[in-house]
Amino acid sequence: MLSREEILHIAQLAKLELTENEINKYLPQLSEILKYVEKLNEISTDNIEPTSHAIQDLKNRYQDEKTSERTLTNEQVLKNAKETKDGYVVTKGVFEE
Repeated sequence: MLSREEILHIAQLAKLELTENEINKYLPQLSEILKYVEKLNEISTDNIEPTSHAIQDLKNRYQDEKTSERTLTNEQVLKNAKETKDGYVVTKGVFEE
């Protein structure tokens, strides 16, 4: 079973602030998940061929070069944007330093 300190460390790594009730709730849940993962380690995978994806023969799908009449031009998009710069739409940043 995970300790309270381990739960707090995991929360810190995930940048989560947990209440005392949440710590008490998640401690047994995470412990059970780890027990299940440990059971998976008992399975022999010696004769199993590794795959890079669960779905074999997965192929990327690309749009044809033709553009439909419903596609907006760059000018139409920029005309509707609140703020533009150098031919791009300006948005609020999503990363903090």
